[in-house]
Amino acid sequence: MMKKNKRTIALLLSTLLAFSTIGSLAACGGNKEKIDEKTIVVKTRKAGFGTDWLYELKGKFEAAYAQEGYKVLIRTPDNAIKGDTLVKELALGYDETKVDLYISTDANPDTVGALGNYGVLVENIEESVYNQPAISYDGTEEARTVREKISAETISYMTDTKGELYGYSWAQTSAGLVVNTRKLAAYGLDLPKTTNEMFDCFDKIYCGYNGIENSIESGTYPITYVSGGSGYGLVFLYALMAQYDIDEYNKFWTFMTTDEAGASVKLSDAACQELYDDSMLLEMMKVAYRTFDLNISAPGSAAQGVDQAQAKVMGDADGAVFMFNGDWMLNEVKLNYEEDLGDIDFINFPVMSAVGTKVFGKNTAYNFDDAKCEELLSYIVGLVDENKSIDEIIASVKAEKGVDITEESAREVARARGVTYARGPEHVAYITKGSPKKDIASLFLRMMSSDDFGEMFSRVANGTSPYCAKVNTTSPYKFVRNASKIPANQYFSLVSRFGSLKGYRGEISMGGNLLGLFTTEDHIPDYITAESTASMYTELGERNGLTESVYTTAAEKFLAEEKSNVIKNWEEYLSAAGL
Repeated sequence: MMKKNKRTIALLLSTLLAFSTIGSLAACGGNKEKIDEKTIVVKTRKAGFGTDWLYELKGKFEAAYAQEGYKVLIRTPDNAIKGDTLVKELALGYDETKVDLYISTDANPDTVGALGNYGVLVENIEESVYNQPAISYDGTEEARTVREKISAETISYMTDTKGELYGYSWAQTSAGLVVNTRKLAAYGLDLPKTTNEMFDCFDKIYCGYNGIENSIESGTYPITYVSGGSGYGLVFLYALMAQYDIDEYNKFWTFMTTDEAGASVKLSDAACQELYDDSMLLEMMKVAYRTFDLNISAPGSAAQGVDQAQAKVMGDADGAVFMFNGDWMLNEVKLNYEEDLGDIDFINFPVMSAVGTKVFGKNTAYNFDDAKCEELLSYIVGLVDENKSIDEIIASVKAEKGVDITEESAREVARARGVTYARGPEHVAYITKGSPKKDIASLFLRMMSSDDFGEMFSRVANGTSPYCAKVNTTSPYKFVRNASKIPANQYFSLVSRFGSLKGYRGEISMGGNLLGLFTTEDHIPDYITAESTASMYTELGERNGLTESVYTTAAEKFLAEEKSNVIKNWEEYLSAAGL
């Protein structure tokens, strides 16, 4: 017993000595993070692109600046560091966090600028990053500045209301339509280019087609979606609005217009209210009611998270063919569905068929019926996807369809197809206010803007850099290859709801009103799935005898009630904003 106690005491003393030695080494710097004046500290979250790309960039940066001794220390990735959580951590100040650079998401420039709850929390990087050349991996400067490599649209989302350029956009991500092409091919159907083509797919899948029984019998449904605040379905509707009329889209979200001299001016209050009568909203809502008809969605779609929705697209039991998601989805499902990744594809949101009737229909010089408008729209969208020039589009329509279309018409359809709801502006990086190493952090961001980085980000993260949009031709996944074509297309343009509302609507929203799409119901997809009874289908996988006019009636009723509510509460909105 005595020997055992002696051995126990000896072991305890040995353990204590070991901890003492470790503590001494740590005190001397043997096991302590070495952070000096040449080492920037970076904090990030994994999000949909992981962090492998960041560690590879760290190695390239340190190699390029080995002589200067610049280093990058990456804190353990923390997925909580986004939005309000990021803002609150920035508010602690550099002296508390010792973090020089945050690479994160969801915190818009107004929340970290003078209009935020804590004042200015980050550095203005207009001169140190955007007005400087991008830096290649070998440390040499590229020919173009960072600003010249990114779209003016993206820059606007990185700038706060006061004009301060605080944010750095680090990923160009597109929302769109995920399609299980294995399931779609079983029905003998093609990828939809227009909303009517999408609805044709919905109808045939739900009611049964090509030897496959209806959805109730087959267990395969047309569509599933993510409910709640993720916005996956909601951004589809924003894209439809911008496709139909980008000027009206901007007018709706700003309550501003331009005068004859090209200056931006406020709409009158009456004109603001009349916006709710615009055909852009009606056509969008007609599509919304038909898309989110609960009868045709996979079971559980009305109340599920992203993992459940993605499982329905990837799997077969009570599964779906289509889902609104983003070009990051493959990364998110890769671990659990590695053998099925070849089944999915990614395309831009279908173009609203109403664009075709607007450009070629009865109220135009073409005077075509709806069927011809749809035929032309679908054909031209296909040419745009092939990145054909306007001249090539006009010539092809003449040769294949026998129709002479104007350059204006070709450009209008090309513009509509190029519209993409981008989640990219939400992927934003900031340099902490007061960082003594802000110059090194700026160099790091300039290297992140290089063509070298763009190639690596595509290869490692299956992503697209906003500074280097190129088609990924080497990925083994068609999902990645086709997703990369969207921002690389010459007609690409982005819309986003990231950031504060601007213009007169922004002023009114300071009172806490008119922040969302509508005042009566903001999240339209959730509202329709929960409350709408408008449907062309039964719960048994059949048509009910009604026509698509049932969705039109529902849309008209909703917008009439919305406009009435806006008019009724307008003075209250102004009063709450101090106007």
